[in-house]
Amino acid sequence: MTASPGTGKSHVAKAVAYQATLQGFDVRYVEADTEFARYALGSTAEQAALLRSFVEPDLVVLDDLFLARRISEASAELLQTVVHRRYKLRRSIVVTSNRVVQDWGKYLGDATMATTILDRLMHRAAMLEFEGKSYRLKEAASRIAMNAAESP
Repeated sequence: MTASPGTGKSHVAKAVAYQATLQGFDVRYVEADTEFARYALGSTAEQAALLRSFVEPDLVVLDDLFLARRISEASAELLQTVVHRRYKLRRSIVVTSNRVVQDWGKYLGDATMATTILDRLMHRAAMLEFEGKSYRLKEAASRIAMNAAESP
């Protein structure tokens, strides 16, 4: 799922994860950049455990991938490994991002790696692109308008 901030990507991803959980599937939801940074800083044992936690569940949700634009080389390699292993095992991944897939090579620092990742992600996938304005900005504008109307 890709789109501008505030258009509902994370909300939909969480709803999918919740429904999968209700149906008895093992689900892991993570804020991608945070967990990938944790992986990059971890010991070898911690990295192995984190990799397992990304590969083993029936569904993994990687929310807000590339929120910070570039990710470290170790994080990029983790993403490639997770996508590759889950693809081979035919396990589901939901990825949300504010970044268009055409730019993923820049954020990974490697166009070939981006192509490899996208090849596997897109092969048996549905790509959702959300349009519209940020609901957060709409809510903020409504609050400001209400406060202005209430003020003497």
